[in-house]
Amino acid sequence: MKKSAIIDAVAVGLAKPVVPLGYSTEFGDFSQRLKDQASWLIALRREGYTQFAETGFPTTHDEDWRFTNVSAVAQTKFALADGEVQPLSTGDLEPFGVSEFACCLVFVNGKFSRRLSRVPALPKGVEISSLAEGITSHPAAVEGYLGRHLDFYRDAFAALNTAFIEDGAYVYIPRSTVVEQPIYLLYISTPDATPTMTHPRNLIIVEENSQATIAEDYVSLGSTAAPGCGTPALSNTVTELVVGESAVVSHTMIVRESEQTYNFSTLRIQQARSSNVASHSLLLSGALVRNNVHPVLAGEGAECLINGLFMANGRQHMDNYMLVEHASPHCSSRQFYNGILNGQAHGVFHGRIIVHKD
Repeated sequence: MKKSAIIDAVAVGLAKPVVPLGYSTEFGDFSQRLKDQASWLIALRREGYTQFAETGFPTTHDEDWRFTNVSAVAQTKFALADGEVQPLSTGDLEPFGVSEFACCLVFVNGKFSRRLSRVPALPKGVEISSLAEGITSHPAAVEGYLGRHLDFYRDAFAALNTAFIEDGAYVYIPRSTVVEQPIYLLYISTPDATPTMTHPRNLIIVEENSQATIAEDYVSLGSTAAPGCGTPALSNTVTELVVGESAVVSHTMIVRESEQTYNFSTLRIQQARSSNVASHSLLLSGALVRNNVHPVLAGEGAECLINGLFMANGRQHMDNYMLVEHASPHCSSRQFYNGILNGQAHGVFHGRIIVHKD
């Protein structure tokens, strides 16, 4: 098949897409820049990229993607964003309610901004920092969890995120610790002259008998272009949330991106015995938004609540995909989703619940 024919087939979901031009170059340059990092991390990135290169982006022939066409993403040549190109002020963050949170980590175009972040005195043993800092200061802890539960072989976007792991949030809460203040993670995208992509990776570990509240907020600044105009951007994030025995965690995902931004997110939750997790998703804007929530109730008596509200306007498309695994007996999961659509917008809620044998 000729290259032009492949592109045409991808556009209508008839063929398995090839890896778009430019990703191999981006990955090569990225790997060279971080070639001195730990061998396990280099191997993890390579494994993620290999999987992405083998499968390419999904099409509507894939069961998990039958309601969402990502050909616009597959056909756009994205380059890695450069971080904080133009300095932001704390005033630029006020519309997002930053002042209401005592603990706030700010990331600009995928990179941690210490200047804009605020971390108060924390309970003994609690670590809250960027993932890049966590890899350096707590290599053994990060290695023990990063990529261990995420199944990036079933999702090309999770594989692509794994290939470009560099920065994001690292949260570690030791056993029998209550973090009373919510932990707010703000991810800001700023406009660029060319299409850019960011791949935030968050690792959150809450050990047994501990409690925490975490909020992730994805926003865009400075874009006034009309829908369908302007420079596209790709925000592709993965959060790995590991919850220990009898721990209680509340996690909120907010997406309020520009009309030019494609936002893909995956929340992978690993729950131990008698743990309790509440996941809340609030999707407000973005050209195309895909929200994956994948809890595995691995310990007996674990409970998980999945709440969601999506509000799409114009030609926006919002896809909520749930994969809930009951891997131990006497577990409980509940799902409540509501959508409000206007214009020619599309909203999707689908997925599956797997009850493991025995």
